[in-house]
Amino acid sequence: MQKLAILTLVLALAASKFVDTHASLAQIDSNPFGNVVLSAIKAHLQAQTPANEVNMLLNGVAAGLQQDQNDHDHAFEVDTTTNNRVVEDLEKEILYHQNQISSNTQLRDDTIEALAVSEEDIRVTISDIATNEQTYAREEATRNQQHETFVAKVAAIDDVIEAIDDAAKLIQHLSLGASFVQVKSKYETVHKRLTDNTSHSQLLQPVVVALTELATHGVNQKALTKIAQLLSEIRQQLVSEKATKTDVEDRQAAHWAEFSVHLSNEHTRLVERKAQLEVQIQEQKDTIEDAQSWIEFHTLELENSEERLAGQQAWYAVQSEIYETQTAERAAQNEIVDRLQEHISEKLSTTAQFISKRN
Repeated sequence: MQKLAILTLVLALAASKFVDTHASLAQIDSNPFGNVVLSAIKAHLQAQTPANEVNMLLNGVAAGLQQDQNDHDHAFEVDTTTNNRVVEDLEKEILYHQNQISSNTQLRDDTIEALAVSEEDIRVTISDIATNEQTYAREEATRNQQHETFVAKVAAIDDVIEAIDDAAKLIQHLSLGASFVQVKSKYETVHKRLTDNTSHSQLLQPVVVALTELATHGVNQKALTKIAQLLSEIRQQLVSEKATKTDVEDRQAAHWAEFSVHLSNEHTRLVERKAQLEVQIQEQKDTIEDAQSWIEFHTLELENSEERLAGQQAWYAVQSEIYETQTAERAAQNEIVDRLQEHISEKLSTTAQFISKRN
């Protein structure tokens, strides 16, 4: 509103060249600055000072106005330089905080995705550890059962071989001339042992039958030879069976030894992998937490910098408004001085008459 009034005054003064002197002076007098200057001129006129001193007065006023404007120009130039530097620094701060928010947001989001992968990896690893331990326990139980079965079967074979050897000794005694009565007790023991055997009953059946016939029909060399041959063949079969079972046992034991080492190594690897993933997951969680903290910190700093920038811009807008207003005021005041100098130079009597009639 003040600037509009000043502009109106300037336009009015410019147009005053085309109105009469009294109207122009009346316009000047209506302005506070013009009123003060006219009062000063009146004082000089009343003191009957020469016209050149009045001009000197106006020249001094004009020089003062110019000096004020120069000082104001310089002050505004300093304000502008300071404002530009502060604004540039604040804009750099804002850009820095925006970049930090962006980079930490990207870091947080990328790490969240990586954490999901790590958590899935550790879930699979834990499952693999459980499977490994279950496999080890199952295979170990199977191996133990295999060994126990082997031991039991070998013991049964050894028991049968021992019974066969006892029977062979019995047949040998009879072959060397011992009477049946002499070995009857031994015969009954051997016969019962072979008869009671359940693990190889089918294999021993021919021997049991032959020994029974020996006791029933009496001892003869041909029967003894047949029984001895039968015992030898059975013994060879038992030894062969034992060797076969021992070979199977050795191969199973070797396989388990190798497989158990593989399972143990795999278990160690999985446990180490789980420990690594636990550390990795914790580090990822820490990274996410740190990134979020930095996001919050730089968000606050960004808001602070933006507020400071807005405040700086508002301050400079006020300074610019003041500068423009005062510059416009001085321009209007210079126009007043110029018009007064023109009136005094060209229409001194009319001007003096107007001034003397002022209150």
